[in-house]
Amino acid sequence: MSVGLQTWMIKVAPQAVEAASALWVAVFNLSIGLGALLGGVIVDSLALHGVLWLGAACALTAALAIWTARAHESLN
Repeated sequence: MSVGLQTWMIKVAPQAVEAASALWVAVFNLSIGLGALLGGVIVDSLALHGVLWLGAACALTAALAIWTARAHESLN
């Protein structure tokens, strides 16, 4: 996914390939760091069963979002 999104960014900004690549690297590394920070805070503040429930809620939310998007797409 990373390579595909980086390719998309370069195609969108062909006149500024270096700037687009630098922006992509910065956003990618920032998201890794924020994900690790948030994950560490959650693991430290919740018991193991709380982390599992949170993961289940995130998976359910993602499934609902996909289902809603597909249902909306089929109407158009």
